[in-house]
Amino acid sequence: MTQDLQSGSSARRSEPDLTVPVLPAPVAAEFQTKPRHFPCFDGLRAIAALLVLLLHTAWVSGFTLRSSWGTYTSRLEIGVSVFFLISGFLLYRPFALSHLSERAAPNVRHFWQRRFLRIVPAYWLALTVLTYVFGIVTLGPGWQGFVMHYLFLQIYFPTGPFNGITQAWSLCTEVSFYLFLPLYAALICLRRRSPKRQLIWELSGLLLLTAISYAFRWWYLHLPIVTVKNGKFVAICSPNCGTHATWPALMTSWLPSYLDLFALGMFLAVVSVWFAERNWEPRWLRHKFMPWISWVCAAVCFWGVSHVVHDKDILYFITPIANIERQALYGAFAFFLLLPAVFGAQDTSLVRRFLRSWPMASLGVISYGIYLWHLDLIHLFLQWTGWLPNHEPWWILALVILCLSVGFASASYFGLERPLLRLKGRISWWDRKSSRDSPHDSSPQSGNGLAPAVETASGP
Repeated sequence: MTQDLQSGSSARRSEPDLTVPVLPAPVAAEFQTKPRHFPCFDGLRAIAALLVLLLHTAWVSGFTLRSSWGTYTSRLEIGVSVFFLISGFLLYRPFALSHLSERAAPNVRHFWQRRFLRIVPAYWLALTVLTYVFGIVTLGPGWQGFVMHYLFLQIYFPTGPFNGITQAWSLCTEVSFYLFLPLYAALICLRRRSPKRQLIWELSGLLLLTAISYAFRWWYLHLPIVTVKNGKFVAICSPNCGTHATWPALMTSWLPSYLDLFALGMFLAVVSVWFAERNWEPRWLRHKFMPWISWVCAAVCFWGVSHVVHDKDILYFITPIANIERQALYGAFAFFLLLPAVFGAQDTSLVRRFLRSWPMASLGVISYGIYLWHLDLIHLFLQWTGWLPNHEPWWILALVILCLSVGFASASYFGLERPLLRLKGRISWWDRKSSRDSPHDSSPQSGNGLAPAVETASGP
């Protein structure tokens, strides 16, 4: 990596404002030997998937509505925000690396090929089995429902979210992010600039994405709510009338609504690259107590958001102010959760050892499958056993569904996803010349989990 820094900065030695600070020998040695991968991310994916599983089991068991702890279990949807930040970080980091260094830009065609192999086959498998084998979900009327759900279009049609794998709305948002990201990366780096000027452009672009997200949500949350009955539009009323939303509710799942969360992950990617290219990191990010402080901040954010939204219903249409507050705290929670996994020595601290532990890493490997299967397995299990919703102990239902989800997700991973991951290795991310010129690739690797390569982030 030191050779890359020297060759990449040789053309800029005359610029005094880009001078890299001289580090003490122990600190310099730490960064020279620091691996260019992020081994804690599988553990983060496991946390995100478990939060969503606990959200749905708490709701179906009735625990959320009958217990005072439902104030907190109703906000476990916060796990989706963790997935979005993980995607923003892992997928944008190679683009940020090419923008802030002399390395070649990622191949967009290969990027989309890898995204297809990572996301689509496992989703199609789950959707097909749940629809045509177990009969637990429906796709809607005719060929339109088939096309809608198999092509990740259900969040753009009023009847779409109520059919298929309902939690797959976040996959639709992710897919639109995959299409958007290379175009944004090309736009933000239309011409080569000095790293310092490019950093300003990067940060300004992320601020713009965040502003777009806030403005978009503020706009659609002030739209009239359209009520649908028997497939027909029957009423239009103000957002305060309490009826179920259709078009405004659909917009809550569209990419602009979550650009601020993706931008937070992208911000971590830009800062991570900036520090790595300079063999330097602020001392406070390397402090032994940083992981603990960061996770305490995440816990405070979760406590705060649980009291911002006073409705225990996990399907709701909240006021614009509450929406802004809720999502800002969701993003802050995920940001502080990810911080120790991005900065600092990754083999120190109990927090990082927990994320890298065998149980967490193993769950992270199959977390995409857990996310895809768990909700419909709840309904399937209730059918098999005759248990009634809203009457069963939460912890028993959660434990049973976790075991079932791990079984189905493992079968999906080892039978389908893992073989396809091997195919992904044959699709070059960097061209051959770039690989020879950059032997110390700083692309983040994440083991054999949902992010086995730099651009591979979690599905949901």
